[in-house]
Amino acid sequence: MIKLHIGCFDVPLAGWYNTDITMHIVVARVPFLAHILHFFGLIDEKRFRQHREGVFRDVHYLNALERFPFLDNGIEAVYSSCLIASFTRQKALGCLKEINRVLRPGGILRIATPDLDHWIATYDPGDPDTFLRRIFEPEISGDINRIHWMYTPQSLGKILQEAGFNNITPHDRFQGKCPDVQRIDYRSDVMFIEGEK
Repeated sequence: MIKLHIGCFDVPLAGWYNTDITMHIVVARVPFLAHILHFFGLIDEKRFRQHREGVFRDVHYLNALERFPFLDNGIEAVYSSCLIASFTRQKALGCLKEINRVLRPGGILRIATPDLDHWIATYDPGDPDTFLRRIFEPEISGDINRIHWMYTPQSLGKILQEAGFNNITPHDRFQGKCPDVQRIDYRSDVMFIEGEK
């Protein structure tokens, strides 16, 4: 049984099938390409170091907005950290339905994503710009990495239910039914929620 990690970017998990759409997947598979790109200033020192360490060698291409190259009911578990917020709600629903299709009956989806309730609680009327920068992320180049929709535990539970999930439960960090939960929750500033097929 495959455990699928969607949108891993530079945090592939041991024992999981790690996926993303980053160009670094291609760079990692072409000999000396990372050296050339670094020489010409097209990738920074951090990414170059990651390529030397082989971080992207265990990452496979998967566009989470298209049909997944997996059979129905064949995946044991799916984990995604901060991916769903980069989609509009409608696109997120399509992705969640596709995850539900590939999960085996009883399979677990675990999502880590920013908590809108938490962010709203940090709003300071005396400094609205800080809040707006966090929401709209103007310093991030490219539309693909920006936040497009945020959730509360209730609204995320609702969209998971629409996608066909049951037993939808918010969890604390390192808690839940998802395999390897003690080591996969690498973010501390997000909420965690699980749904079962």
